[in-house]
Amino acid sequence: METLPSYEEAVASLDWLDLVATYVPVADWPRCCLVDRRFYCQFAPRLWQDPLVIVRRLGLHPNDDLAWYRRFINKHVKPARLKSRSYVRSLDFRKFAVRASGLYSSEASERAISESFKTLPQIFPGLICLRVDGHPVLDPGSLATAASASQPLQLLDLARCRHELSTKFFKPDLFRDLVFLDISFIPGSVKSATQTSLNPSYLPGLRVLKVQGREVDNATASLLLQTFGRQLWSLDLSYNKLRDDILDEIVEHSISHFTFHTDAHFEKEGKLVLPKNIGNRKHGPFEFIEESGNSFHSQFLEKYLADSPFYSRRADHTELQEWQAVRPDGLAPVRHDDADMMKELLLDEVMKNHSVMHGPPRLGSGGLTHLYLNGNKFTATGIERLIRTSRGRLEHFECDSCLYDPSHPRIGADLKGLRVVGFFGSVPLFRPVVSSALRSLRVHHSLVTQVPSVSADGLSRTTAARLAEAQLYKNIQRIYPLALVPDTNPRITSLTLTNIPARSTGPIIEQLTRFLQLASAQQRAISNAKALFSGRSSSVLQGLRHIRFELEPDFSEGTDVISTSDEVDFDRLLDPADDDFAHDTSSFFDDDDGSFGITSRSTLSDRSRRVKPSNPVANIGEYTHWTSGRLKSFPYSDVDSEYITQHADAAHSWTGNFYSVPVWIGPGVISPHAAVNEYMWNVQDPDLRRDIGPATPNHVATGVPPFSYIFYAAWDAMVLPKNIAQAAHSSGSAPFRDVGTAIKEYRLRTRGTEHHWDGKLELVRTSR
Repeated sequence: METLPSYEEAVASLDWLDLVATYVPVADWPRCCLVDRRFYCQFAPRLWQDPLVIVRRLGLHPNDDLAWYRRFINKHVKPARLKSRSYVRSLDFRKFAVRASGLYSSEASERAISESFKTLPQIFPGLICLRVDGHPVLDPGSLATAASASQPLQLLDLARCRHELSTKFFKPDLFRDLVFLDISFIPGSVKSATQTSLNPSYLPGLRVLKVQGREVDNATASLLLQTFGRQLWSLDLSYNKLRDDILDEIVEHSISHFTFHTDAHFEKEGKLVLPKNIGNRKHGPFEFIEESGNSFHSQFLEKYLADSPFYSRRADHTELQEWQAVRPDGLAPVRHDDADMMKELLLDEVMKNHSVMHGPPRLGSGGLTHLYLNGNKFTATGIERLIRTSRGRLEHFECDSCLYDPSHPRIGADLKGLRVVGFFGSVPLFRPVVSSALRSLRVHHSLVTQVPSVSADGLSRTTAARLAEAQLYKNIQRIYPLALVPDTNPRITSLTLTNIPARSTGPIIEQLTRFLQLASAQQRAISNAKALFSGRSSSVLQGLRHIRFELEPDFSEGTDVISTSDEVDFDRLLDPADDDFAHDTSSFFDDDDGSFGITSRSTLSDRSRRVKPSNPVANIGEYTHWTSGRLKSFPYSDVDSEYITQHADAAHSWTGNFYSVPVWIGPGVISPHAAVNEYMWNVQDPDLRRDIGPATPNHVATGVPPFSYIFYAAWDAMVLPKNIAQAAHSSGSAPFRDVGTAIKEYRLRTRGTEHHWDGKLELVRTSR
């Protein structure tokens, strides 16, 4: 039960008919309505509530949809009592009259149903849900001229409609109570609509807005965010043309200013520390994670306990004050914001209360908690900054692909059109200490597998896959050893991994099966926690209960197809030969000189003329020859300390102020840590002595001192091989295995054993 019953509901005597009605087959509902008035009051609302869905369940053939609808609207509804017509709460046209019958053309179908839209609110005064998602012919435009209704709509799903909506479409009172609105993948300008009617003046109750595939750019998204402010709790901006700059505006305009970050859970989660109020625009504030004695201990069972209830020292302050923010306890079900679940919730509430719904979907004005950013043009650095600065408020987050941003102008330049997609060092950001409210996550599989998606012009899918698993995987494991595991955040109940290759030479299969093993281990640990805290069993987190693996289309070893991105067009971003490249991307990538990673020869020569270091520069290719002695190039030639002071000007400062910090460069001699050794070598390159940031748990795990600042550019340069074309050529010829088959075989092997995870596992083959 998500909400406690009212006093009247708690003391009311149960009616046996209320209990059995849900078990009566739909086919018997019409006859039940004829029994007596009591049965009619129980079954008539069920029969009329969603007529287009019910009539299909009663056996209506799709070829007869149009004829039935005409009879229903023109003959049967008109003489019906107002009370009976008021029972109609939803009209779902998604699978209704989608194909023309033998008697009518598609144009006739369009006219018959589309023209009826203007009268629907008057015919059915209780209508609150209307769904036209993906219908091939229906035009909802006439809703804008519909007669005023006593009950405005609360859910409107117009996704994938082929007709453009008027910019004044949402002005009528019919839409003033909308809670859910989906206008994805339809023609027309979102900017013009926002300026005219898609705004709080006409939609004051809107809480869930989906605007996928509308070619929304940063300027339009900025207008939308400023217009709605923190009114929405769910926003879907997937498959648009958004870039990193908009992420800061999402945090500024649409996420609550009250943080969920707290020191109260330091013992089991650690805490965030900001020694100085500094940061840069690329990274955000320079916060560190301070570990406790147990926050990184895998056997510490108290991490599975939900948060304690809120208590106040004052008897007259039993509720949270306006300025107080307490994160969710981790026990309540995740709020659903998809149209199916929202419709079900709305209809259930109406069925119970026989009135309009003002419950959970209307709760809001506290800012975004559900955010969808799939299929845009974001970099991993931008998404990390979003998570870092969102104050732990996000409960559901989706971003299925992010571009890796090389920090060195020569990295990857020997392989034209190189695209590397994935999250490499982001795992600590999904811990409860940062993502305090996170319950559901959909991200690129590399967060778990540590294997990125690689593509390049002229590179076959098989070669790209081998390069990713043979070379990049080893590099990423060396410099970012922490992969996402179920215990990274026990509060997460649902995880979806996207863009998983259909075939693997081994590492991806090993990492996915290892993740399932750890999910099973978490399951056993939670069981032990419930036994240990037997008096508090209801306050133990449920852990990860839903895993979804989204596999890409299959390919064979003989495939020689140029690797391209299916959803995000990075070609122009990564091909600086375009004359307008520097102009279009300088603000997006926020580099000091406006250039970006992989550059053309002309850009390289221009930059080499601009950068003329006065100190000797190491030859990157000679790193493998460094076996002993102290490095002799700058900065090691000028300082004996492991730190050098770096200054940042106000233009690149997070707070807008000038600051200086001591940056760790290492001792300059060979250490036991391979990643640290290569980092020290890279620090000699002046192009890599930039992008200062705080050491994360990933860096600390490789040997970097805690609470120190490092050059992120020098660290991230280790992801790609120095000669990636040669690495691709020598990536081996290991045979491929089918990932889906391997996962199924693993599940069969563990079935019936203590190592079998009993949550819900989905394997889905996606299409490009």
